[in-house]
Amino acid sequence: MYAYTSTIVIISQLGGNSIPNDWLSAMIFNHEFLISFIICNSETRSWAWSPGAKFTIFYNTFIRYEYAQLCTQWCDNVEEAQNVHLIPTKEQMEYMRINNEYDYVKKRALVNYLSNSRNDLERHFHNRANNMLSSIERFEGNNLRDLLNSISTDAVSKVNEAIESPEHREEILEKSFESALIGIRAGKMEYVNDPILPILTDEINRSSNEFKGLSAAEESKLLSLNDDQKRIISDNDKKAKAEFLTTAPSINNPGVKMNEKFKGYVQSVGGAAH
Repeated sequence: MYAYTSTIVIISQLGGNSIPNDWLSAMIFNHEFLISFIICNSETRSWAWSPGAKFTIFYNTFIRYEYAQLCTQWCDNVEEAQNVHLIPTKEQMEYMRINNEYDYVKKRALVNYLSNSRNDLERHFHNRANNMLSSIERFEGNNLRDLLNSISTDAVSKVNEAIESPEHREEILEKSFESALIGIRAGKMEYVNDPILPILTDEINRSSNEFKGLSAAEESKLLSLNDDQKRIISDNDKKAKAEFLTTAPSINNPGVKMNEKFKGYVQSVGGAAH
């Protein structure tokens, strides 16, 4: 095909530009179209089996490679261009992330501090109430002992009055001597016919009978605290309250302790307590 076409073209050129044979001129013109048609069809995939140069596969491979490179470079260029504009956005997003994390840590620290403060306050109220009740119990016990001591003191005073009385002195001394002799003879002192013991017993029974049949309100009033005892309990409770209010929070971090705001807080709490 190529040899035939080349021969016709060469023959047509021998006569110069003017070709007197119309048939030959028409044939050459038609063969120009035939050459173009054959070349175009030989470059298609459907003519890949035909002999001759085949550039279609090369072109397709080259175009695909160039297209892939173009897409890759385009993506890289777009990403680099976007990164320039995304830097402020990413900085703001990172700032928001750090700020949210700081808010979370601050909230957790505040919750822990408030929880610990509430536990300390509950423990403080419990200790103050326990100390007040213990003080009241101790003062009531002292009042009870004072009451019993007063009964014993009154009974002893009654016995001393009877002994010192001129009317009964000789009789009491004589009976006491006889009771001592009986104890010496028996080898054990049982105060038989002792004139002092009945006086002491009667006085104690008389004083005790005054407190029999008392109601709960009367017993409470009898052992109630006096004004001095109430004042002591109140002063101790106020002192414990002031110590709790002026105590700085238990913080081990030296940086927090040296902070001016923390120092101002401690000073304000101390000033408010006074």
